[in-house]
Amino acid sequence: MQKKATIYDIAREAGVSTATVTRVVRGDSNVRDATREKVQRVIDAHAYAPSASAQHLEDGQSRTIAIVMPAVINPYFTRIYNEAYKEAEAHGYYAWLFQIQENKPIPRTLVDELIRRRIDGVIFAGGIWSTERSGLADALVRLKNYMPVATICPPSVKMDCICIHSDLASCSRLPVRHLHALGHRRIAFIGGSMQFKDNSKRGENFLEELRALDLPDDPAYHVDAGFDAESGERAILRMLSGLERKRWPTAIIAFNDQMALGAIKQLKQMGLRLPEDMAIIGCDNQFFCPYTDPPLTSIDLHPEEMTQSAVRELLVAREGNRTQSFSMMREATLIVRESCGAKLGYRKRS
Repeated sequence: MQKKATIYDIAREAGVSTATVTRVVRGDSNVRDATREKVQRVIDAHAYAPSASAQHLEDGQSRTIAIVMPAVINPYFTRIYNEAYKEAEAHGYYAWLFQIQENKPIPRTLVDELIRRRIDGVIFAGGIWSTERSGLADALVRLKNYMPVATICPPSVKMDCICIHSDLASCSRLPVRHLHALGHRRIAFIGGSMQFKDNSKRGENFLEELRALDLPDDPAYHVDAGFDAESGERAILRMLSGLERKRWPTAIIAFNDQMALGAIKQLKQMGLRLPEDMAIIGCDNQFFCPYTDPPLTSIDLHPEEMTQSAVRELLVAREGNRTQSFSMMREATLIVRESCGAKLGYRKRS
């Protein structure tokens, strides 16, 4: 098989620079007609077709953005990557996914690779962007010398970059006030980790909201349990097995919808009716929420809209039209379904 001609072969045979070949391929008007015809004859003779990556790198752009996040096992992260890919493609860019294990340092090799590939911008999403993560600050400083950086995460005053985030206070305020309006006074919170500042914020806001409404903030009602469905099961067992039945909460707020799934399973195994005996609210408004039994009330953080904003702001910053450091907050929304007991109306509880 005959070896395919490269841009260097075309330039050498036509007696021009590679930049001139690129301009001819693109149809730029800033090329003399005689030169254009000469280069085009060589291109036609070799059936030369430049690769997209080669064209982009000629002008110093890879037309690629990077998405760095934890493993996409959680559907929430899948939604972020899918939306980033769609939004990047709509602007003529590709989106590459890089995954890092939870609670592991940011590898220096990852930063080196992003710089080597001449990525046009990088988005960090989810728990990957934790102020406690080793190597994060150094990675940010190095990357910002080469490309704009955006995050979809809780804001941190220490991080100088584009930050698109949800209102974590409303993630706690909305479900607590909704349950309180339905007559609940003993409200519990399960999930997350108080060991990490970014994860503990939602739990701290939950406690603040209880106090604002003069509701009991019994430590037994706040279980630091994790993030997956199995953690939800364990959280229910730990909490309810340590309390007398008369002290059981009447409503539970889960850190996310996966935890709520596990909680629903365990509560049913214990013989409780939902929402008559126990109301429950999740967070993330995942695709399965309308199909659980009962359908799960949840907080929608609007990850698709946040991702769209992150990609657009990243590309605007890449073109030098806007500052590369600011924060933008997206309000959360309560999506009411049957699991919270709203259809049962207000019920006076002891």
